[in-house]
Amino acid sequence: MVGTVAVVTDSIACLPADSVADLDVCVVPVRIIHRGQVLRDELDVTLDEVFEWQRSGQQVSSSQPSVGDFVEAYRRLAAHADAIVSIHVSAAMTGVYQSARLAASLVPEVPIRVIDSQAATIAEGFLVLEAARMARAGAALDEIERRVLALRPQIRFFAVLDTVKHLVRSGRAPLLASLAVDVLQIKPILTLAGGRIVVLARARTRRRALGAMVEQMARDVGERPVRVAVFHAAAQEEAERLRFEVMERFVCRECLLVTVTPAMGLYTGPGLLGLAYYTDPADR
Repeated sequence: MVGTVAVVTDSIACLPADSVADLDVCVVPVRIIHRGQVLRDELDVTLDEVFEWQRSGQQVSSSQPSVGDFVEAYRRLAAHADAIVSIHVSAAMTGVYQSARLAASLVPEVPIRVIDSQAATIAEGFLVLEAARMARAGAALDEIERRVLALRPQIRFFAVLDTVKHLVRSGRAPLLASLAVDVLQIKPILTLAGGRIVVLARARTRRRALGAMVEQMARDVGERPVRVAVFHAAAQEEAERLRFEVMERFVCRECLLVTVTPAMGLYTGPGLLGLAYYTDPADR
């Protein structure tokens, strides 16, 4: 199909605000529930507020956007777009993708392709950014979908947490519950496999874990140009140092510094630091 293609995602993609504005991406926010009040991720709540609630033992949780939230977004976009591509956090971790698919079936006005990113944070966001750039350049819906699906397995994701307790409680990484990593002060390096969070390796210290992430990136990338993002939760100085190291060591076509959204921080706690990246033959 040829025409204007609108791009939709969810707030778990952790897209920088300037990219959202520049590329006209529609972000449907995940919901955060605090003391019975429903808040929209990033719009009604900050990352610092979520961490303060956690520190003080207040009850706070998240919920996927409703089918109605997606229907509203799709219908609004259908008023001026010829098609919609909607890219979302891994279906293996949340029901966001399923909500979006159901909503798409209720909006027949334009073709809507809903894609499972099989990722989260800016690893998901990279797919959204690629789709949005192609849409701005006038690419057709089928072309955008093919490109996103081809790029999806190329994106790598690694992260280190200060504590895994929040992730364990969420049920999104059940294997971590058996590792006793907080008790043993082990720092697991987390990655994504089949859209699920798994442990790639374990290190005795955070410094070694971060070093191992960079070395894994070096093995993956070699001398090829790379698009990369350093993402973090309340670890700004460390993130800036890691970004500097990456930019010094690799041929970066893009190197983003990203703070995760409150909904993502709810599951990581403060201290998250990670890398997401991919190499693109078009950049050579």
